[in-house]
Amino acid sequence: MDKINSYDVHRWLLEAVKLRSRVDIDSRTVCVSEVTSCLRRAYYCRTRPLQISPANALKLLGSEVHEALQEVLRRHGYEVEFQVAVVAGDVKLVGHADAYHPEKKHVLEFKTASKIPQRPYGSHVKQLQAYVTLTHSRIGYLVYISRNNGDIKVFEVKPSKFVLRELIERARYLSACLINRDPPPPEKSLLCNYCEFRYSCLRGGNQWKRRQSTS
Repeated sequence: MDKINSYDVHRWLLEAVKLRSRVDIDSRTVCVSEVTSCLRRAYYCRTRPLQISPANALKLLGSEVHEALQEVLRRHGYEVEFQVAVVAGDVKLVGHADAYHPEKKHVLEFKTASKIPQRPYGSHVKQLQAYVTLTHSRIGYLVYISRNNGDIKVFEVKPSKFVLRELIERARYLSACLINRDPPPPEKSLLCNYCEFRYSCLRGGNQWKRRQSTS
């Protein structure tokens, strides 16, 4: 099996240079990207008007990299924006892998960042593990691209049925919260400092604690 490395991604980007929104879904359909991080944020993103902060505007620029690479990846035998799904009862967990190679049996997932991390973020790893497992692939490649200097780092990610089961349970829980109009409790992490819902979440979190103490 051919391995993917930073040289390959550099080559694809150069090839792309030469060649060169949000979908509403119902409460019983949950995206992989929603359940790999804070469920409360996922809930707010579904139920509140979208608010674009300067930081989020920069994140949206990353979609241009994906779009630029799509035609190149197709030429190399990949299926881009490859949809994966699994049904658990009356809840459907869906996702779109950036690129899937049906012959080489691997999945690519691209992430743009201001600074490339030393180790991949846990939420990104779980997202790719779900895609690799659902496509019955042998391996996945998590590719970080720096918006500041163009550096590239590639991490290998193996499939995990355990992680997929975890995400399915989180999807079922988020679906129930959406149906009952009851936000899930906050999941605190360093990402809370950059969340556009952090002030609403603090107020909602205090209300949730009061409900728990009186129950």
